[in-house]
Amino acid sequence: MTAKTLLLAALLAPALLPGPAGAVAIADARAAVVKETLTFLNTPYLWGGMHPDTGMDCSAFARLVYAKAGLRLPRVSGEQYAQSLYLAPSAVQPGDLIFFAMKRPGTAKVDHVGIYVGKGFFVHASFSNGVHIDSVANPYYYARLVSLRKYRGF
Repeated sequence: MTAKTLLLAALLAPALLPGPAGAVAIADARAAVVKETLTFLNTPYLWGGMHPDTGMDCSAFARLVYAKAGLRLPRVSGEQYAQSLYLAPSAVQPGDLIFFAMKRPGTAKVDHVGIYVGKGFFVHASFSNGVHIDSVANPYYYARLVSLRKYRGF
């Protein structure tokens, strides 16, 4: 099996529950992140946009969702990637970040971010559809997948 095949299998597997240390607070924060992603569905995309009324880009969406859950993320996807922690595919949980190389597929040049919501799905702000839900198994996104990462506080 290739690394991407293993990743896809892990993403479609049931999510793991957090361990006992800080589990309640972390589980609550993750639940808040996932809940907040859904409040912004159908928000229009606007490159550089940072407000749901006028439109947002992918990193502003992730930042706003995390902020509503009381968590801080940097403004741009590359910085969000750099300040988050690598996750093995088997460790991904709802609320984790998923990064893509949209402009340069097959590279590690991160330029897009979404929030994993479970069962192989993520929510993101895309140029063509605004904030919506997509499957990691969608060949378009799967070919551009760079990494799964978690917020440093999780």
